[in-house]
Amino acid sequence: MTTERFPVVVGVDESPGAYRALGWAVDEARSRGVAIRLVYAYGSALHYGIMPIYGDLPLPDLSDVRAFGIELLENAAARVAELAPEVEVSTHAVDDDAARFLIEESARASLIVLGSRRLASVGSVLLGSVSAAVSARAQCPVVVLRGPAGMAAERAAVVIGVDGHPSSESVIEFGFDYASRRSVPLNAVLCWHPDLLTEMTWRPSPPAPARAEAWLSETLAVWREKYPDVVVHSGVPREHPVSGLVAASAAQDLLVVGSRGRHALAGTLLGSVSQGVLHHANCPVAIVPSEQHT
Repeated sequence: MTTERFPVVVGVDESPGAYRALGWAVDEARSRGVAIRLVYAYGSALHYGIMPIYGDLPLPDLSDVRAFGIELLENAAARVAELAPEVEVSTHAVDDDAARFLIEESARASLIVLGSRRLASVGSVLLGSVSAAVSARAQCPVVVLRGPAGMAAERAAVVIGVDGHPSSESVIEFGFDYASRRSVPLNAVLCWHPDLLTEMTWRPSPPAPARAEAWLSETLAVWREKYPDVVVHSGVPREHPVSGLVAASAAQDLLVVGSRGRHALAGTLLGSVSQGVLHHANCPVAIVPSEQHT
């Protein structure tokens, strides 16, 4: 990757999720040795009055919305200074659609960090449209704070979802780099979805195909050599990628998946997997594009 000098970009709004995302982003920027760029895009807020569901509501005053955004950014910048005074921070408020603006920002970011709007009940989550759109189209990795990271004292790991597609290399590189910088273990998971016949019989599930395990071991060997400080575990569970990765990432530090590409071994679309884990994961999720800027 050649984006290390680009800042970590954080989408700021008034939600509790954005506040949690800010804290995570500060740790990541400090770990990478880069600046933080705090952005607030308020263009969407100026158009709610034209939606039929609301009727003819008055549009908010532009100056009021901008002033509100600037105040949010100033408070966020003060929080960064409190948590990590050595991290350079800049702010930017813009009259633009939030998703569109953040996607544009991704061309000049090492990482985009977003909060998540989630409901209170366990397992009931609501993925914001901004998070979904940005994670699908950004040119850099996007981290969405789906839930709190696991405790370091419990050896929480970074979990990477890999497959046989060349785009897995970006996911693996991101995971190993993160694990090395954060001094956490890494767990590489390749989910092999059992076929329908196996699911419909009472026979015990057969072991995961040997070629999947062999491919995973061979692939990880190169990265173990490059990052000898990272403690690596791996597994090939016979589960659907979404349910398998969500289960593997429970109480872990971070879940890393790709944003697109076809699962060459199991025939699973990674795009649907990334969206699935974004809806159901209970730890931070990193979505890594298969083609990043250089």
